[in-house]
Amino acid sequence: MGTKVRFDTVRVAVIGGGINGLGVAWELSRRDYDVTLFEKGRCGAQTSSATTKMIHGGLRYLEHAHMALVRESLRDRAWLLANLPELVKPVEILLPLYADSPRRAFTLRAGLMLYDLLAGRSNIARHMAMSADELTARVPLTADGLRGGFSYWDAQVDDYALARVVMSSAISDGAKVREETRVVSLRRKEKEWIVVTASGEEQRFDLVVNAVGPWMNALLAENRIHSRYILSLVRGSHLVLRSRVADVGMLLQSLSDRRVFFVLPWKGTTLVGTTEVMHRTSLENVQATGEEIDYLIARFNRYLRDPITYDDVASTFAGVRPLVGRALNPSAIGREYRLERRGNLLNIFGGKMTTFRSMAEKVAMRVDNYFGHVRTARPARFLGVKSGSVD
Repeated sequence: MGTKVRFDTVRVAVIGGGINGLGVAWELSRRDYDVTLFEKGRCGAQTSSATTKMIHGGLRYLEHAHMALVRESLRDRAWLLANLPELVKPVEILLPLYADSPRRAFTLRAGLMLYDLLAGRSNIARHMAMSADELTARVPLTADGLRGGFSYWDAQVDDYALARVVMSSAISDGAKVREETRVVSLRRKEKEWIVVTASGEEQRFDLVVNAVGPWMNALLAENRIHSRYILSLVRGSHLVLRSRVADVGMLLQSLSDRRVFFVLPWKGTTLVGTTEVMHRTSLENVQATGEEIDYLIARFNRYLRDPITYDDVASTFAGVRPLVGRALNPSAIGREYRLERRGNLLNIFGGKMTTFRSMAEKVAMRVDNYFGHVRTARPARFLGVKSGSVD
């Protein structure tokens, strides 16, 4: 148990305006904490706007037995579909099986059955087996070596729009959001934290939630704050094609490295991604490399009847995902997030867009515990939603 502070005067700083920081600010403001969120740029404009645009359980996470993460993600997927249908929409995804596919039919079928089971009664639709002819009738897959496959369902979202809606909702519940305000240092003074911004302004807070995502390692080191965790920074790059390949998505398997990647309908175009490459350069202006673009084009051309070239790519984008742990192969690093509270500083390591709500609730429970009073949050109501299609 931490320090008891007067119920109505608890000041909490949230540093980082990605989807996780915004979710935490919203959850805490609905519990009547006095919340100020600091974001060095525009909220939602960094990692949270460079995702694969999926709200999903993470079918491939089952391969590494991340059952709890998949179950939590599927529960949050159901909540978002029910509460934010204007932005979060179901999408059917086809999973073809070729003669040289690195995963066999039995493995894929077992994974899809478990995926349906973990989704429970909130499942969008059960998976189905499909013949090769059924697959090629729906999407322009090459027929050479195609043995059949499966259909299953997940959801898509405009990631930047989601972040902005959560920001508006947090503000409506009392949070103060300060964009274009970079935090340069954290300094502890007695039982408070002093947050110093780039302009030299100093503010005192009873507790700080550190949700800076990929910038976590640097912020902790610069402020000499010890942690048991360290993040690996993994770049994920995507292509946006000039034309629409299909009205449903595809989950395809790379033969060279066993990775999977998506080909998804996206706002009248096609989204192809993602890569997983260790990111070792600046976090400012992250971009897809030529090697990554070549990788995605080659993998796409392995499976689709109409090959693409650089001329078919309208644009590219890339984001850096903060993953907890170390490994030579980025795909082998776990996707679970970690929360670490050291007194009145709570650090968030990792996290994905789908689970921002569950993470925020867990953070709020730890904040409540520190101050010795369990608060009940007001119902979550999204504000500033504009109806729009993601397909």
